[in-house]
Parts: sequence; C-alpha cells; structure tokens
Amino acid sequence: SVLPDEVSGWKKASPPDAYDKTNLFDYIDGGAELYISYNFQKLLAVRYKGAGDEEIVIDMFDMGNSYNAYGLFSHGREREDGLAGQGSEYNAGLLAFWKDRYYVSILAYPETEAKKTLVLGLGRKLAEAIPQEGELPPVLGLLPKPDLIPESVRYFHHYIWLNSHFFIANENILLIDDETQAVLAKYKTEGKPVPLLIAIYPDETKAEQAEQSFLRNYLKDAPGLLARMPDGLWTGCRRGGNRLSIVFNAPSEAEARSYLDMVGSGKSPEK
Repeated sequence: SVLPDEVSGWKKASPPDAYDKTNLFDYIDGGAELYISYNFQKLLAVRYKGAGDEEIVIDMFDMGNSYNAYGLFSHGREREDGLAGQGSEYNAGLLAFWKDRYYVSILAYPETEAKKTLVLGLGRKLAEAIPQEGELPPVLGLLPKPDLIPESVRYFHHYIWLNSHFFIANENILLIDDETQAVLAKYKTEGKPVPLLIAIYPDETKAEQAEQSFLRNYLKDAPGLLARMPDGLWTGCRRGGNRLSIVFNAPSEAEARSYLDMVGSGKSPEK
C-alpha cells in the first residue's frame, strides 16, 4: 500500500473498504448517482483514526478513464489550487483532486492546521503514486479561451448535471447520454456571465436530432436558430457535423453569433 500504517499519530484502520456499482449506494446514500453517471468502476475507502472519535477519510475512485475523473472533479469544484494531481481544490478540511482515471477525496473535519498539513501530504503521496497523467476530454479544446471563467468549466454526459449548473428543461431535450461528450462553460461580460454549451455526439444523425429538439422545445422554431428570449437576452445554436454549440443569455444577437463563430477557433468573441 502507498499509504503508511501510521502518520503523525494517526493509525490506519484495517482493511480498506471496497465498493463497486452494486453497493456504492450503501456507502454514499443519496449521492451515488453522480459517480455512477460518470461511469464509476470501483472505490477504496481508507480511514485513519486519531484521538477520540476523530478520523481522516480517504476515498479513491477509479472512474475508468481520465475524462470521467476530470468530469467528476469539475462537477463540484469552485476553484483550482494546484495542490495535488492534475487539478485540485482544498477547502475547510476537504481535499479533492483528479489524476489519470482516479478521483480522490480526503476529508479531515473539523479542520486544523495540523490536519490540513496531513491531508495535503497524503494527497500528494497518492497523486505521486499514480504513474501517469490522463488526457482531458477533447471537447474542452473547442472552448474559446478569451474571457473564459476557468472554474466554470463542467464536463458531463448526463443531462441532469447540465441542469444542476444551468437549467434548460425537465426533459433531456439535448439527447445527452453516455455516448455524448458535453462541456458547459461561462464567459465574463460587462453584465451576467454568458454560458456556452458544446456537445459532441457519436454521429451526425444524433447531433441533428438534438439540434431539432432544442430548436423545437427551447427556441420555439426561431428563424436562423437564434432567438431573443423574454428577458431580452439572446440564445442561439449551431451544428457542424456531430457537434452542437449553444450560447445562452448573450447581450445581443451579434454577440450570440460571435460566440458560436469562435467555437473551436481559439479567437476572442467580438463585443
């Protein structure tokens, strides 16, 4: 095992608990759906016992591939601090990070400076033990870089998680499923941030079906695939092959078109 039996007076409880898709709900009651939607494979849970009832809990999730590990990390993070792995966030006793196919969380609550030092040390030790880094989902490379709010980027392939970050509809009108790579990101403007969604479907037919569904159910068959919404902001979509891009809440029709023009180009949206 990479983890020591004892560290700074904390002793590892034995043995680790193992979970898979059949019993994850026993461990994460009410929250297992999130992990399973990212193709969760297995979990090892390790506990360190300290004085009294204090404990440090380490959960190591094998997510099958790096896309899903990154996606799970992106779902909940509010910022990135670079403290462990390929991306991490530490807050109030909880360290979460991802590297390659693994998503790891280490919790020591209530937080103290000594526990923080221990948690970060354990996190770095685990990250170093993962032999290689994993690739980011290719769809992320299509996001325009200028004015992008990095911590807003969310990768997923279940429409429920899209709705948790930006509500579109109760139904899966964009036909997002396990075969879809989808990313939602927000862009700085003088007003409210502008959300941009990019989805890559397994084939052109599925992308066209999603486009028509969105046009019918959200844009109400607006001409030119652009519509001024009741709040005065503009939403529009554009499909190219098996890729569908949608901009929401743009301040003007021209800016909505500009965001769609910039998808995959790396250029800056025109203001």
